[in-house]
Amino acid sequence: MKRNKQQLNNLGRRTLVYIIAAFGGAFLYVAFCFIRIAVTGEIKGHDLYEYALEKYLVEEVVTGRRGTLYDRDGNALAEQLTSYTLYANLFDGYGDYVEDIDYTAKQLSTVIDLTEEEIVTILSKENVTQVEFGTAGKQLTYLEKEKIDDLGLSGIKFRQNTKRFYPHGVFASHTIGYTKLNDETGSLTGEMGLELYLDEYLAGKDGIIQYIKDKRGYLQPNKEEYVVEQAYDGYDFYLTLDSTIQTFLEEGMDTVYEQANPENLVAVVANPKTGEILAMGSRSSFDPNIRDIESYNNPIVSEPFEPGSTMKIYTYAAAINEGKYSGSQTYQSGSRLVNGSTLRDYNTSWGTITYDQGFYRSSNTAIIDILNNWISPDQFIEYLEAFGFGSTVGVPLPSESSGTLPTDWDLTQKITAGYGQGILTTPIQHIQAITAILNEGKLMKPQLISQVYDPNNEEIIYEVEPEQVGTPISAQTAEQVKQLMIGVVESEDGSGRIAYSLKDFSSGGKTGTAQIADGTNGYLANEYVYSYIGFAPADDPQLVMYVAMKRPETGGHDQLGQIYRFVMQNALIYLGAEKTPVTDISDVYQNTEVPQLMNESVESAVTKIEEQQLEPIVIGDGTQIFVQSPKAQSSVSVGSKVFIQTSKTYSLPNLTGWTKDEVVQFAMLTGLDVEYVGEGYVIDQSIPEGQLLTNPIGIRITLTKDTELLNDKIAEQHKQDNSAIQESNTTEETDEESQE
Repeated sequence: MKRNKQQLNNLGRRTLVYIIAAFGGAFLYVAFCFIRIAVTGEIKGHDLYEYALEKYLVEEVVTGRRGTLYDRDGNALAEQLTSYTLYANLFDGYGDYVEDIDYTAKQLSTVIDLTEEEIVTILSKENVTQVEFGTAGKQLTYLEKEKIDDLGLSGIKFRQNTKRFYPHGVFASHTIGYTKLNDETGSLTGEMGLELYLDEYLAGKDGIIQYIKDKRGYLQPNKEEYVVEQAYDGYDFYLTLDSTIQTFLEEGMDTVYEQANPENLVAVVANPKTGEILAMGSRSSFDPNIRDIESYNNPIVSEPFEPGSTMKIYTYAAAINEGKYSGSQTYQSGSRLVNGSTLRDYNTSWGTITYDQGFYRSSNTAIIDILNNWISPDQFIEYLEAFGFGSTVGVPLPSESSGTLPTDWDLTQKITAGYGQGILTTPIQHIQAITAILNEGKLMKPQLISQVYDPNNEEIIYEVEPEQVGTPISAQTAEQVKQLMIGVVESEDGSGRIAYSLKDFSSGGKTGTAQIADGTNGYLANEYVYSYIGFAPADDPQLVMYVAMKRPETGGHDQLGQIYRFVMQNALIYLGAEKTPVTDISDVYQNTEVPQLMNESVESAVTKIEEQQLEPIVIGDGTQIFVQSPKAQSSVSVGSKVFIQTSKTYSLPNLTGWTKDEVVQFAMLTGLDVEYVGEGYVIDQSIPEGQLLTNPIGIRITLTKDTELLNDKIAEQHKQDNSAIQESNTTEETDEESQE
């Protein structure tokens, strides 16, 4: 028994020794491993430092902000904002998820642009863990995000990203352009206008930072971020555009575009002494926030066209500068035969007039004589090149066109280029060329950028100065041409006197009316581009404006003049009042509002119209109004005609002195089929006043821009009317005497 106990004790001791030895060996092995790890930093060939970094080191991309586009006064025109993309979590393993699809859809439909049914369809997708909501759920503003957050919907989440915002909407849109968001990189890229042209300077540079996180992914306390690559914001650009003048331009263009419905409409306002572009726009236009774009070209720089008689400015300038011009010399207007083609004035009844009058009236034959007798067509083309035609201007906008000059071999085209046919130009070229006329012969480059600011170093890195790019004519020539342009507006027979005179400022300008080419088939009949370039005040021009309109359905220079007068009048007052904006534009133009006349009696309607200082035109012999034009609450100039129709049968009024637009309005109401001859104001009608009309009928209307001829016609009619009244009175007196 004792022996057995001793054997057990020995066995216990041996076991204990083995256990101690095993633990000792394990301890030594672990100690060895720790020592080896401490010395080598590796385990089983893996670098533990790299493993820790991989597990706990976070690397993030820091996005550089895209630069802002400002107007000249620091108002943002294009800026980067934070936006949000909406998505829904459908998988319960990712935390909270959409539990009640119908309720969620009903609530979301009150905020995003999707119906309840469309949202249910999206949330009911199978075999997906997350869903987005298309364009309706992208680029949401913070306020929209906040509204959705307030709904307290389970499973509805957001991703933060960047958004380009254009505060003014439709506002110099082809000039400013727009950006597109790259869904993969989250960066904004310029797609049009300045956004595209300046993209590499506006675009920020992304950076990289690193930091150590804990096991839950949070930044460790008292730990710093490590900048691996510095992020840089894009440059900010201050433009020459003036938001107040641009607003005037947008408003004026909207009105005329709606009334005339032209194929396109362009306008530019600039400072002629510095070349700074203060406003520019076109129609059709678009809102860059939603990109409802019809045309991706900027017609002011990219779409050249035959300009018409505004080119006569430079034909006269060339002749004057060569010392060959005599404004008081007379010539026989009408028509000329050039290389077998008969070229005419738009009015062939002027007879013998001076060359100064030829400019005022916009005579084509005066140009033909100048290019045949005083300077050669080749000399003229050299002057056009010196004024900048046939070359790009160099504004910071993509796809600028140089236009075209006449070919060397085509003599007829060189001559017709003198009055703006057979030559292609852009509006921006006209703005550059006219600066030489208004700036003592100095040709100034148009400028769109005034300053470039680096937000990273908080300093202005570039400041644009006025840039003279040539001196095509002398100061004396420039002054003489300027005086001719003043005559276009202020002389009795000036082609711009009716449509382009300003109320409170003396001014000058030149009209243009160009036929539209029909390929190899010549020119289209009664299809025109109307244009005007004008400046004010006449003695010291502060503003110059070019405006053009192609193929309007109604109107011509009378419609184009509405834009010019509205913009120039308000812009000059705004600038002259030390940048104090006009608070009530209607006061400047003496506008008034058309009253509501539908279903009114004729007597009541006429009274209401006259109380608003408007002219009533009653159509028909009924007692109640069933149609009115313009519509109620329209803003029109004092003295405008308001048409009220009372029956389908009516007596044709005397249309003498009416504008083409007024005839168009009348024809739309009555169904008259009108053939228009000429432009300006009505001087003759093929159906006499007073004829009773029931059914639609054809009528030929003759119009004139010759105010002297128009005034004579009106005076003659007044004389006839007075004679008729006197004859009627005499007849009544004779009847009374015979009765006695």
